[in-house]
Amino acid sequence: MPRAPFVWEVQVRREVLEDEIAKLRELPYSLWREVIASPLRRSVSGRDDTPYRLKVTATWAEHGSESIRVTVTLQSSALHRTLIEESFVISADNRFLG
Repeated sequence: MPRAPFVWEVQVRREVLEDEIAKLRELPYSLWREVIASPLRRSVSGRDDTPYRLKVTATWAEHGSESIRVTVTLQSSALHRTLIEESFVISADNRFLG
């Protein structure tokens, strides 16, 4: 059974995820349509120099809708275990929905 993370570890992970989401929210809707077919993966580091894997997937927000739900998952680099996850929805006119 894995140990519970220290508070500072949770803060670093949250910072990494929030920074990446801020960058991703600058991308246009047209790009997210392409990500539906092919998820994005890349390595990132926190301010503590810990390596993480970032997985970004996009799916239709609802059946028949043109809005896209983008899910960003921060994973441990070694085990690919999900550490934290967050999502947002972007509409066809590049607006972010609740």
